[in-house]
Amino acid sequence: MEQRVLSEFDKYAVSIIDALTERFSSKLSDEDMNFIVSHLESSVQDLIQLMREGKSAHEKFFSDIILNSIDAIIGVDNEYKIFLWNKGAENMYGYTKEEAMGKDFSLVIPEHKIRDGEREFLINVVKEKGFLANYETERYTKEGEPIIVSISRFPIFNEQKEMIGSVGIVRDVTRVKALEKELRERENLALIGEVVSSIAHSLSNPLNIISGNADYLLLDKKEDDKEYEELKTILDETTRITKSIRHLLNFSRPLKIHKENKNINDVIEEIIKNSRYITGDKKITFKKSLDTLEVFKFDVAQIQEVISNIVTNAIQAIPSAGEIKIKSFKENNSAVVEISDNGPGISKENQEKIFQPFFSSKEYGKGTGLGLSIARRIVKEHQGEITVRSTPGKGAIFTLSLPLT
Repeated sequence: MEQRVLSEFDKYAVSIIDALTERFSSKLSDEDMNFIVSHLESSVQDLIQLMREGKSAHEKFFSDIILNSIDAIIGVDNEYKIFLWNKGAENMYGYTKEEAMGKDFSLVIPEHKIRDGEREFLINVVKEKGFLANYETERYTKEGEPIIVSISRFPIFNEQKEMIGSVGIVRDVTRVKALEKELRERENLALIGEVVSSIAHSLSNPLNIISGNADYLLLDKKEDDKEYEELKTILDETTRITKSIRHLLNFSRPLKIHKENKNINDVIEEIIKNSRYITGDKKITFKKSLDTLEVFKFDVAQIQEVISNIVTNAIQAIPSAGEIKIKSFKENNSAVVEISDNGPGISKENQEKIFQPFFSSKEYGKGTGLGLSIARRIVKEHQGEITVRSTPGKGAIFTLSLPLT
């Protein structure tokens, strides 16, 4: 375009000289007129340069927006090879520009998503509809970390209106989804709290009367009496129901943390001492390895509940004989408690669900599925972390980490 303007100016220069000659021939020499035309040509070139610089600044402005965007902006050609990979894409996925350029865009699509046909879906929906808006899906970073993303894609065309590829704008919505899930859980907890409080109020008095009478009648019975087992069953079952209701109430109510200075090893010692009385006929050995830990602030009763719950689950998981190890040590300015057993272990599928409310792998009537969910809430309120790892057939290891400051 710029060369065309300059070449066209040569034609206009002749017309300018003719006009100047007609009007000022007696006043202007040929040298004067050539000077005027030359100056005009120089001015036109200056204007073209200004236009060129303005266009360059305009392009650079938008180029900087694209390249430095927080969102990932990924361009692919008609062969679906990556030709644009901005800093947002580098930060989100962990692949450098050099690692991504020229690769098929399936580089960022998980294998199971490719098998499910997501690559073809992303291609076809843009072809058929002309765009893709806010499509949410799963992705993995280069390091294998899962993220939830929202994808919008649209085609790009050349001056002849031929499609030369497409551009995807990808936003990491992992945190947003986590907050939405947490909000739903809080809403559910509020509803559960109302229902459970009503049920607990209705059942507490009848249960107290039943258990109290059964306990009173047992005072006059011996173990070999005919009614002893029936009364014992009534007492055990009412106790179980009461405990389940208490779990539901604890789960539905907001947690209140009352921290005090304590050595967590003292809590572990007390739990081991008391756990020996709930093993029943099982031959379970307790082993401990407690490092010297400093005193720090935590809610003693609640952390005791967390560790006791894990130890009780380990006792219940071991069939007839086994071993439970409890270790404590300091790591990254945190007190770490590790509880392991050599029971049957936890399947990979259940490991992903084990901290979810109301999930239980125990048989019906053996648990509410709230113990570990409550444990996670307690630990999170302490700004700590609780994790599990297990190999089926080789036991499970629960790790509890609490900040020392």
